[in-house]
Amino acid sequence: MMIHIACNIDSRYVRHCAVTLVSLFENNKTSDFTVHLIADRLPEDMKAALTCFCQSYSHRIAFYSPDPELLNGFTIRKFSKRISMATYYRGILSDLLPVSVDRLLYLDCDIVVLGDIRPFWETPLDHIGVAAVEDIGCREKQRYDILQYPMEYSYFNAGVLLINLDYWRQHDVARACVDYFHAHPERILFNDQDLLNSILYRHKTLVDLRWNVQDGFYRNPGHMTEEWRKKYADALLHPVILHYTNRKPWVYDSQHPLRDQYFKYLDLTPWKDMRPDRSVGNRLKRFFRLCPFYVGLRRPKYVQLDKI
Repeated sequence: MMIHIACNIDSRYVRHCAVTLVSLFENNKTSDFTVHLIADRLPEDMKAALTCFCQSYSHRIAFYSPDPELLNGFTIRKFSKRISMATYYRGILSDLLPVSVDRLLYLDCDIVVLGDIRPFWETPLDHIGVAAVEDIGCREKQRYDILQYPMEYSYFNAGVLLINLDYWRQHDVARACVDYFHAHPERILFNDQDLLNSILYRHKTLVDLRWNVQDGFYRNPGHMTEEWRKKYADALLHPVILHYTNRKPWVYDSQHPLRDQYFKYLDLTPWKDMRPDRSVGNRLKRFFRLCPFYVGLRRPKYVQLDKI
């Protein structure tokens, strides 16, 4: 069975995309993948590098360069320094990919895959548009007040989406996303994530945490109680899909307890051995940045894994 993967990147994220893909390939060696890369104006040398890389694992890759005019009138509000306008292509995937692709696993490229994704891929999607994990901010009432739908429907993280493309095409989700943004731009703070929740909040299924273990779930004190962490200890200690949603592991002062997983898979890509803290300047910056945590002057930002 072919598993279809989609990622949305620009030239800044090619290396990180390779990390996501190699972690997927290494931990799913009995699966066949077709990778669909939505990449506006990606240089040919970068396409060639990713193609060669995927072919070395005997998987297929296809590139899509959507017309930027499809996003006329769209704006980036939250995280504008690190997110490009292309993030909104996620909402029109059903229009971009071949009609022969009826099911799709979308992955952000600040992710490492650490286990078998087939159980997630096989999640029933009858009569719904998407399967996803609750977002770390799903308990923030203000989000529902802004988006104007009941909190009882919750709010999912859009960095990992199992998409029923047949449903999207039958219900023209792509057009609904475009029309909603133009009608209510003031409601859309968290970009395409807000947009997709607004369109699909009634037509989704929420799945286990292990399919999208976000940075905030490890935060100390964070939004989650000690009781919550004990309940989800196995997912936190052994995530299948690990999502670095906040401070990225390649940033010199990242303190994520599973930061090294990113570099483990980076070293299996053409960008191996790249490290943000190898220069003397970054080493000094990292030391002075983290020193207050080391000596106990500041409370650790993350929980200790051995105490979960």
